[in-house]
Amino acid sequence: MAEYYALKDAAKQKARTADACPRATQDVGLNLQNRQRAIETAMYGPANPEQPGDYFKKIAAEWGVPVEQALTMRCGNCRVFVVSPEMQACIQTGMESDGGDEYDVMVASELGYCEMFDFKCAASRTCRAWVTGGPQR
Repeated sequence: MAEYYALKDAAKQKARTADACPRATQDVGLNLQNRQRAIETAMYGPANPEQPGDYFKKIAAEWGVPVEQALTMRCGNCRVFVVSPEMQACIQTGMESDGGDEYDVMVASELGYCEMFDFKCAASRTCRAWVTGGPQR
């Protein structure tokens, strides 16, 4: 945990300089716009991972795989999902203006950054663009 805080502090200092963090990690409006684009074009979801309805049946059909396999293909293990300490610090820095405990929110939501669609992403979700070999640490 101490290493995390040291990296976080260094990244937060860097985040205060221009272009250190992806803009969507610092701009809620842009993040929401990009997330909506992922929902519309890549079936990002499910809206509630704890109650996915038939989401995984639909995306399994899109991928041509069994539902059981689709259930394993999540943002949290996607190649374009970034969870490096530097990115976690960018996400946390962008959330600080909201008040509250950003670290707890980030951990509880398992947030990372989707490089493909340029938005903060929850590890428990997925989309059509899922790529094997992740996450990026």
